[in-house]
Amino acid sequence: MNLERFILNGEFKKVVEFLEKGAKSAKDFNILGVAYYNLGKRNKAISNFKRALYLDQNNIDALFNLSEIYIQLGKYVKAKDYVLMLLKMYPTWDVYDMLSNIYTFEGFFESAYESLKKAIAIAPQEKAHLLREKLDLLTERMEKVKLQKKLAIVCAKGFDNFIDDIVHELSDQYWVQRRVVKTEKEIKDAINWADIVWLEWANEVAVIATNYPEIKGKRVVLRLHGYESLRKDFLLKINWNNVDDLIFVAKNVMKTAVENQPIIQTIPIHFVPNGINLEKYKYKVREKGYNIGFLGFFNYKKNPILAVQILKKLVDKDKKYKLYWAGQIQDDRMWRYINYILKKMGIIENFVFDGWVDDTDEWLEDKDVFLSTSIHEGYGIAIMEAMAKGIKPVIHNFYIAEEFYPKKYLFNTVDEAVDMITNDDYTSDEYRKFIKKYSLKNQIQKIKSIIQGI
Repeated sequence: MNLERFILNGEFKKVVEFLEKGAKSAKDFNILGVAYYNLGKRNKAISNFKRALYLDQNNIDALFNLSEIYIQLGKYVKAKDYVLMLLKMYPTWDVYDMLSNIYTFEGFFESAYESLKKAIAIAPQEKAHLLREKLDLLTERMEKVKLQKKLAIVCAKGFDNFIDDIVHELSDQYWVQRRVVKTEKEIKDAINWADIVWLEWANEVAVIATNYPEIKGKRVVLRLHGYESLRKDFLLKINWNNVDDLIFVAKNVMKTAVENQPIIQTIPIHFVPNGINLEKYKYKVREKGYNIGFLGFFNYKKNPILAVQILKKLVDKDKKYKLYWAGQIQDDRMWRYINYILKKMGIIENFVFDGWVDDTDEWLEDKDVFLSTSIHEGYGIAIMEAMAKGIKPVIHNFYIAEEFYPKKYLFNTVDEAVDMITNDDYTSDEYRKFIKKYSLKNQIQKIKSIIQGI
């Protein structure tokens, strides 16, 4: 079967029908990914491109497609790994152009400029014209940032999940560099470059940074998220004399941190919840249904045992109920148990594990309820993303949940959760309105005031 012909003719559903269960080679999975992408299913597209790379780590088509799709999603850091791999094998003008976009986002403008010049040198004439216009705009921006204060947002690799919107929003006022660090030297280099240092997480990076003598005299903002409040080893080693402002994302986290390191109380403290970029989530009025979603890592903290008990009671009422879980498996013992007990309960077909998803807006679109069974949350970004789309939240009363959510959204028992999911109380406008106070716009306004010392 000539699958490429189906792709060229726009017959993407035929490609999916043929390859969904029959794909075997890297080429097959890449074609399947292209078909899914053109059907508007970016998560499935990414999954298949990655399967192609698993079979052939040098598959240029899969590398290129992953690079492009992550840039479209605004996930520049994920794109960067693939672009750099691609550049070694396929140094074309469009790859250099993608790398320029990534460096521009990260605030490394000289690297962006050099990449764009390389793109222009080898691009076709009609593309080179557009790239030169882009270079002119980049040159203007480079002149502008020379007049702005330098802000380094510094965090360890793997802890940068919450900074991209902040990088983007602060870049109109500051020369922001996104510094994801792996070594002590990289931490010190970031501090040496900056006028203002934003330390993301009160962990090992903050310990090294605040004890580096060159940080004195610079404005330092430290944001503490959650787990660090329990880590006395971090809190006692951070040099708090070199921290100008301390941001907490939750009041209960602040209380725990102060108990473990009382000196924190001598520093200006701010409570700024993580913001939701409402523009990223398509809202519509919804009503109750049978598709239940859970978005998060698969581990003991997310409490999948409780989720399965709730699912069993729902299926006993109506076999149409399904629980969809998107995330990464972090506890193999829990994963084995859940699969075992689902079979014993006879509801294995009602539980769907989708793995990691990058486009949460797309994944949430067909969900009717967002079920959170966690025993602990900062406050639950995924819950808020679902509410932003108008999806009903059903939230286990995790530790200090009432600090964030009205009691009507919380449950203590399996029966309470089942009743919340099955009753007719469903008001999308209410959920969206609630999330507006946690909007990215409000968060950025507070952050700008803190950085400016207002």
